[in-house]
Amino acid sequence: MAGASLRPALCLLALSFAWAPCSAEKAADISAIYLFHIDSQPLEDALQEFAGQSGMQIIFFSNLVDGLTAPAVHGRYTPTAALELLLKKSGLTYRVINTTTIEIRASTPPVEAMHRPSALV
Repeated sequence: MAGASLRPALCLLALSFAWAPCSAEKAADISAIYLFHIDSQPLEDALQEFAGQSGMQIIFFSNLVDGLTAPAVHGRYTPTAALELLLKKSGLTYRVINTTTIEIRASTPPVEAMHRPSALV
């Protein structure tokens, strides 16, 4: 089955945790300033910590972060400022989907997408 071999590469991770704030006054806020304590570690783990500390939901394909290490982020930042630090030099960027959800994605489109032949007219 060809589809079975693609499952690990297409596995979409959504990181959100039971300990994340859930009341209206403590809901995640993309513009709020949070105190982050994230040590340098594998990027996947750092994103899990980010999600837990900010209350944001982070989604990404697992193969994007394989083998990447995030720098430490300690201090007061908005979620987007903290993400910019975590993703620095990773070749990844983020896209805010809504006030509580952020997608991690490649900074540039895959090479094969850039070299697709045009349709004949």
